[in-house]
Amino acid sequence: MSHSRRQFLALSAVALFPLAGSAQEPRPTDMAPVYVWRGSGRTFGGFSAIHLYPNGLDFIALSDRAYLYFGRLQRDESERIIGVTTHSIHQLRHSDGSFLSGPRGDSEGIALGPDGTIYIAFEGARRTRVAAYDTPDSPARILPRHPDFRDMPGNGALEALAIDAQGRLYTLPEESPSDSFPLYRFAQNRWEIISHVPERDGFAPVGADFGPDGNLYLLERRFRIPSFATRISRLRPGRWDRPETLIETAPGMLDNHEGISITLNRAGRLRATIISDDNRFFLQRTEIVEFLLD
Repeated sequence: MSHSRRQFLALSAVALFPLAGSAQEPRPTDMAPVYVWRGSGRTFGGFSAIHLYPNGLDFIALSDRAYLYFGRLQRDESERIIGVTTHSIHQLRHSDGSFLSGPRGDSEGIALGPDGTIYIAFEGARRTRVAAYDTPDSPARILPRHPDFRDMPGNGALEALAIDAQGRLYTLPEESPSDSFPLYRFAQNRWEIISHVPERDGFAPVGADFGPDGNLYLLERRFRIPSFATRISRLRPGRWDRPETLIETAPGMLDNHEGISITLNRAGRLRATIISDDNRFFLQRTEIVEFLLD
């Protein structure tokens, strides 16, 4: 997301977030508990994606300024999040080994391959791309681009990125010129459009993850001044164009959520963990929220 759009979203949210309070502990809503992750330092905030490991504790969070946070969630006996510990922070690199910053470092989506490869989606007009990292500190390997990537709007390109059990990547843009969003899949070293996901009620896809059940889960956001609404939908393979709405929050219930990860809780139920982008604006905050999906 560009700085100008980020500033617009932040300023527009002024009317909402003075009501949010400043509690350090999880804040209940009528939908799910909200944990507010408070950090410090110039790299903290702006989280656009999250990957939660199967243990439901260890995670990777991606900021939109090309930083990876490796950490661990602390949970109580009911598995509610009660704390976050950061283990390490890594600044992503370009293919030449230089650190990414500025417009070319607008990192928005994350997917972790079965071999540990970290895939990152970047948006930004002709800079829109997906890169692979063997380790958090390795130079990027830029994947071949689909021709469409170069024509995507700088503020509405690839934000969602997911990988299936066969190691195939999936992505779709936040904005589309038509009434649907093209769903791209990367296999055999090329991207192809495998379906179109219909636009519904003004929501845009901003995050994606495959669940242990093999289905693709979309995190979608709708912004209408002065607040955000959040939706989680399920796409079944072979029925990509028929999304099923699982969760939809009322406007203003949550902040600007952009990242999603699907795991199983101790009881074997599907759990969606989502994280918000605070736009590095003092009236917004980094929220981690979890929903049970079945």
